[in-house]
Amino acid sequence: MTEHLIVPEMLVFSKRIWATLGSEDQALVKKFAREAQSEARVLWTKYEQQAMEKARAAGCDIVQVADKKAFQDAVKPVWDKYGPAYAEMIKRIQAV
Repeated sequence: MTEHLIVPEMLVFSKRIWATLGSEDQALVKKFAREAQSEARVLWTKYEQQAMEKARAAGCDIVQVADKKAFQDAVKPVWDKYGPAYAEMIKRIQAV
């Protein structure tokens, strides 16, 4: 398990439609989006655990990769090429 991939779930909302909502409705959308995010994380964790149990039951060996440096070194050229353009976003992601 390299933890090299995390697929985010996103709520996408039309900026034009958003602007037509009143502040109460905008607050409700934000509130329910946060609640859905929390529930999705719980469900995803449960799904992962079930998938691991199923894989182990099928005879798979699950290997937890503790030292990810080799993977990071392998993709360094990509970071060097594209990283500067996305520096602020990368900082935000790494902060999480």
